[in-house]
Amino acid sequence: MTFPRRFITPRIVAFLLLTVLLIWIEMSVARTVTFSQQPIVLSIGVLFDLVFVTTGVFYWLVAKPLRLASSRLIFVALLMLRVALFILPQTSLLPNQIWPFLVVFSEGLVLLIAGLNIRTIVRTYRNLRLTTDAETALRGSLTTVFGKKATELIIGEGLVLYYLLLGWRLRSDIPVDAQPLTTHRQSGQIALVIGILMVGVVEGSAVHLLLARWHPMMAFWITLLSGYGMLFFVADIIATVKRPSYITANQLHLRLGVRWRATIPRSTIATSSLISEKPTKQIGQLNGSFLTIPNVLLTFNEPICFLGPYGISKEVCQFAFFVDDPVAFVRLVAEDS
Repeated sequence: MTFPRRFITPRIVAFLLLTVLLIWIEMSVARTVTFSQQPIVLSIGVLFDLVFVTTGVFYWLVAKPLRLASSRLIFVALLMLRVALFILPQTSLLPNQIWPFLVVFSEGLVLLIAGLNIRTIVRTYRNLRLTTDAETALRGSLTTVFGKKATELIIGEGLVLYYLLLGWRLRSDIPVDAQPLTTHRQSGQIALVIGILMVGVVEGSAVHLLLARWHPMMAFWITLLSGYGMLFFVADIIATVKRPSYITANQLHLRLGVRWRATIPRSTIATSSLISEKPTKQIGQLNGSFLTIPNVLLTFNEPICFLGPYGISKEVCQFAFFVDDPVAFVRLVAEDS
């Protein structure tokens, strides 16, 4: 079996030779006396050379001329990161010291790829924005560069920052002929989230002080994760208020904060019923209510794909959630059922 010619071009051969040469040089550096004297600084240098330099060379020699998908850059970068960690002595980089580098590396790689493809992203976004909302257009434009799975992870992070920083400026994007569907006014969701945030600040501070005496770095990361969780709650509330669900003549657009979203053809809704408690858990069922008991249960005559944060998706046959005016909503859905 022979490989296609595009995979044995002089450019690819040159990239492979340069990569092998660079790996040999870095292996030599990792075994010098100077490396043992300055392990942290030189380890970061080795990581930078093997990951960023190699990825850059791959882009200019291979990806750009052959017009390969930018997702190949991520694959090369992760592969070279694995090679770098294999080359470096185990004692040169402690986990506490390498994790901050990995976080910065992942964020920097995404920004680098986005910058290299900014024209494609902007052009695709503008085209999609003519017929869709801003979030859907952004998701579609990033997918053309990063692929679907990577885009969902990027969007998951980006939406939290977007609603935290710009959410208060958002205007309604509900179509003129659509019926808004709010879920936060009667549920007490905002008050409950504020209460959780207050308790989280107190408990997080106490845990941080206790862990700081025993393991300062662990205390830092646990506090960072706790803080991110609280920011997620804030972003979810802002998104819920500023970007509610709505129903049109043909579709039900469910947008529950930054947690769940789905576009449901009204013809697929078999029944809509009022409930007063959380339904018994079963396969194909999803509870979309947050910090409250659902009051409406939708049953579909075919599975509906619900999209969650960070690329999570679920095929759903029944969906329970809270609506501020459940009676009016059930009546509205039943009109075309």
